[in-house]
Amino acid sequence: MVLLSAAGHSTITRTFILWALANIGGTLWLLLDFSLDRIDDYPIALMSGLVAALVSLAIVPLVIPFFSAMCRLRVGLSRRSLALGGVTLFFLLANQLLEVLLPIDSMTDLLNMSLPYWAAAMLTVLWLYSPSQQNNTGRTSACD
Repeated sequence: MVLLSAAGHSTITRTFILWALANIGGTLWLLLDFSLDRIDDYPIALMSGLVAALVSLAIVPLVIPFFSAMCRLRVGLSRRSLALGGVTLFFLLANQLLEVLLPIDSMTDLLNMSLPYWAAAMLTVLWLYSPSQQNNTGRTSACD
């Protein structure tokens, strides 16, 4: 059995926090958006949230190695900038996957439904990699 290092455990935890908060936030945003026009449209937002959660869960195994590598690389960008770029990259990958798997007319229609999830993911990354999170946990870097 392979034991996870503290950094590996932190990366997995952060990835699943990001996944959960992005899906909850995006679904709530869609729920509010759909319910403002017609209250009976709320099941559409809930089903969209379920599909988004399943598709993004399928991509999580790709995201974990990215975040792990991000912690080891010494580039000129901050961890927050790398995380924002990585989340955007995987967001686009998930949209491509959805476009292939679902009968969607155009990428524009898909982006209208998925942008709330990207926005929620961006807000989560800004929170997870904020200096206050680093200070609250007593960590010396964002990847500890």
